[in-house]
Amino acid sequence: MTNISCKRCGGNVCVRNGFMAGKQRFRCKGCGYNFTQTGMRGKPDGLKALAVMLYGFAGVSMSKIAQITGVSTVAVYKWIKAAAISAPRPAAQDVEIVMIDEMWHYVDGKKRKFGSGKPMILFGNKSSPGIWVAVMTEASGSLLRK
Repeated sequence: MTNISCKRCGGNVCVRNGFMAGKQRFRCKGCGYNFTQTGMRGKPDGLKALAVMLYGFAGVSMSKIAQITGVSTVAVYKWIKAAAISAPRPAAQDVEIVMIDEMWHYVDGKKRKFGSGKPMILFGNKSSPGIWVAVMTEASGSLLRK
């Protein structure tokens, strides 16, 4: 008998029961469960939290995070999904609807552009309701020359 505790019931009465894949095997006298003494599986919670922060705040891709941490991309995806499920839901906010005339022509309409023909970004501020700033972004030089 040894000072090993059972993985299933936590009992302290365990005896040696042969070898499995080169590791000592034990059998619990209380519940009859066979097990080997192995370390904890998986990566530390701190590494998982770092991966979620890199993905969410720094915009690092899942494949790059997988390469850095030494796990598969699927494992990183599961960490991010678990963090998203356990995260608290954001509080409901009032939504303001803004209608932009002829914007659909640029986004999803015909191939030629109408209006200014340049993409716009709108900025609004809660401290000044009703005031919006439109910023037009210029196309690159190669697109301007036709």
